[in-house]
Amino acid sequence: MKPRLVVGMHLLVVMALLTSACGNGDEASTDLKVTVKEFQFTPNTWTVPAGEEISIDITNQGTVTHEWVLLQQGVNITSEDDLPDTEEELLADFVNVEEEVEAGQTKTLTFQAPPAGTYQIICAIEGHFTGGMQGTLTSSG
Repeated sequence: MKPRLVVGMHLLVVMALLTSACGNGDEASTDLKVTVKEFQFTPNTWTVPAGEEISIDITNQGTVTHEWVLLQQGVNITSEDDLPDTEEELLADFVNVEEEVEAGQTKTLTFQAPPAGTYQIICAIEGHFTGGMQGTLTSSG
């Protein structure tokens, strides 16, 4: 009976190692997915390799339009009051890349990962950031 227990324990250790090697969302990836809806990103954290071409499938399961906005390095907002008044100023001074997705639609956004660092992700549509639509992209390497 004891030899089976030892084999069983070895099998559990091997399975645990394989599970951790398969990744838990913290590993850098060039192919990402996100679901957006009122008022959240799922998942809300991503890790990408710096400088690589990144593709993210954005699926809007909500009932209104949402955005996935990667802010520029060093830009971190804490409230919607931190955002500029005009779309032009937002795009020029705050946004690295952005994609708007209508309710019920899926779009694929392709972009070059920014330099190594941590970047804020938001939905810049009025009221959505305040509602909780924010996340983090870590560019590693």
